[in-house]
This record gives sequence, structure tokens and C-alpha cells, in this order.
Amino acid sequence: MLREFTSGRFLTALRLAFDPAFEPVETKHFQALTIEAENARCSGDLAKAEKLYSTAMAEALTLSNSSHLSHARHGLGRVYQEQRKYREAEHIFRDLLQEAVSSLQPNTQVHAGHMSLAQMYQDEGKFAEAEEHYKAAVAETEKTELWPGRGFFCSTSMWLANFYVAQHRYSEAEPLFQRALEIYEEDRGPNSYLPHHLQEFAKLHEAQGKYETAEALYRRALEVCEQLHSTNSLFAARALDDLAAFCRARGRYAEAEGLYQRSLTIVEENVRSQVAPWSEGWRSWRNRKEIETKIRLNQIPISTALDRIALVYEDQQKYAEAEPLRSRSREIKERAWGERHPSFLADSLAAHATVLHKIGREQEAAEIDSMRQSKDMVGSESGS
Repeated sequence: MLREFTSGRFLTALRLAFDPAFEPVETKHFQALTIEAENARCSGDLAKAEKLYSTAMAEALTLSNSSHLSHARHGLGRVYQEQRKYREAEHIFRDLLQEAVSSLQPNTQVHAGHMSLAQMYQDEGKFAEAEEHYKAAVAETEKTELWPGRGFFCSTSMWLANFYVAQHRYSEAEPLFQRALEIYEEDRGPNSYLPHHLQEFAKLHEAQGKYETAEALYRRALEVCEQLHSTNSLFAARALDDLAAFCRARGRYAEAEGLYQRSLTIVEENVRSQVAPWSEGWRSWRNRKEIETKIRLNQIPISTALDRIALVYEDQQKYAEAEPLRSRSREIKERAWGERHPSFLADSLAAHATVLHKIGREQEAAEIDSMRQSKDMVGSESGS
């Protein structure tokens, strides 16, 4: 649940552990190698990433700063993990952890080592080992001399909580959520994690069937979003979407529709405010094609919001009401992606065709089905 949000703090911790005080002259080529390696890893070219990180490790041996070698080794370990070469990854991560633990000075690399091993063991399905290292990482964040504030404690404890949730060990996850909530309650700044944490805590209660508590948390998350960011912010729109999804799952379609409509209005207003400066004065004539493409891509969140409302109608078999929403959503995506990414349109085309079939507009549905099949073929050819 929280991986997307908590991974940011974990990566920051890794940078604190492995990247202190790089000297530009000494490390310029090394940095270029590791950046290229990480780009290759993120793009899925793991063979290239492995080769580049191995080269970076060899180069780091000639440099004076030992953190360079640690950085390259950790990167190679992550590549091995994604290649499912778990023993190779384990060897690297365990060595890094042992070196950190053996250091005469307290250091953040101990936390990084435990987190790396915990995530690797979880991927491998070795849950007892993963839990051991998640708990050790949480314990590290209690060392206030290394981790001032409570942000890294919260994010690390949420990795452990998510680990429990994935195994349906809700009673063990809940105290971790509650303790983090108490900490987040004290932070009401614009970058507060409180609204997101409330939403995730609500999902935990919803998964356990504690619907009354879950709904209260969803509504409080919306209230806090509106207080911190205004009623027309995209943060509020996301909170509305979560509450609407909860209502839809309970069969409360009128409420879900109303909430999704409010979210759509916010999204449309935000898109308009973002697009307006791009179309004014000289900007409309400079790099016109680039700006037009940017404007079309910026409409995609509107398409997503339309699809959510359409789903509520389709749940109730109100296909005539869903059809114009599916049609508009599809048109937005076609303008944004066109022929460049035909595979991205497949779901939208299929959803629109299904609704047309339901309301008896068979010829239009058949035309869209034919179009979808054609785009599927183009997509498979471009990917081969």
C-alpha cells in the first residue's frame, strides 16, 4: 500500500549512506557510470546495468573514497535481486551490512543494509528472514543521533506494516500504523504525510471489514487535505477518489457518483489552470507542436476521472449514462497518445465497445473492436 510513498525516504537513506561528499573532479566518470547503470536498471535492461555496475565497482577500487565502492556494490546487488540471482545479491548485501556494523562510528549504512536484505528476502519469499531485517531497520531509526526527527522511523515502520498487510497479519500491522499516525498528527505543514497516512490506515481497516472505522478515516483524510491544501487541490481530489471507491464497494452508488463528480470538477479546474499559461501570448507560437502535445497529455487525468464515474454507472447497468463518459475518455486518450502508443488505448477502446454493445449500438461497437484489434497488432509489431 505505502511502497510508492515510503520508498522515497528509503532511497534518501541510501543516498545518505552511500553518497556523502562526492568530489566532482575525482568522481565525474564514476558518477556517469552509475547514473547510466541505474537508468539501464530502471528501463529493464538488467544485463547492461550489471555490466555497468561491475565496471563502476572496478573503477571505484582506484578512488580514495570508500563510499563509491559501497554505492556501486549496492547498485549491483539490486540488479542481481531483480534478476532473481538472490544468492549473489545476498552476498553483496550481507557484506555491506557486516562492514557497516563493524564500523567504529555509528552510521546510517546499517539501516540501509537491513532494508536491502529485508526487501530481497521478501521478494524471494523468505518471510521470516525479511521480518527479522525489517524489525532491525526499524530499531536503527530509533537512534536519534543518526535519525533526527521521526520521518525515517515512520517510513521504515510502514515497510514493516506493509509486509504484515501483504500476509494478512493485520493485528501486527495496526499498532505500527497507529504509532505513525500519532507522529504524523504533530505535523500540519504543507508537506505533511498525515492525509496519505489516514487514507492508508483506512484501507487497512477496510481490508479487515471494519467499515465504520475505515469510512471515518477516509472522511478525516479528505478534511485534512482540504485544510492543508484547499478544497480544490489535487490532494483533495485523491482523497475524494478513495472515499468514492469505498462507497462504490459498499454499493452506495449515489454517494460514489457525487464524490467522483466533485473530483472530476477539481481535476478539470487544475488542468485548465495549468494549460492556460501555455496558450497565452508568444508562447502559443513558439514550439507550438511541443506545447500542443503537452496540452493533450495533460488531459489524461480527466480521462481517468471520467472512467471512474463510468464504472459507477456500469455497476448499476446504466450503460446509456456511461457511454458518453467512455466516449469522451477515449477521445482524450486518442488525442494524447494517437498512433505513438496504440497499446495504451486498448483498455479504453474495449470499455467503450462493451458499453456500445450493451445499449445495442452494434455497428459502432464492431468498428471500435476492429480498431482495437488493428492497434493491438501494431503494438505487438512495434514491441517485437
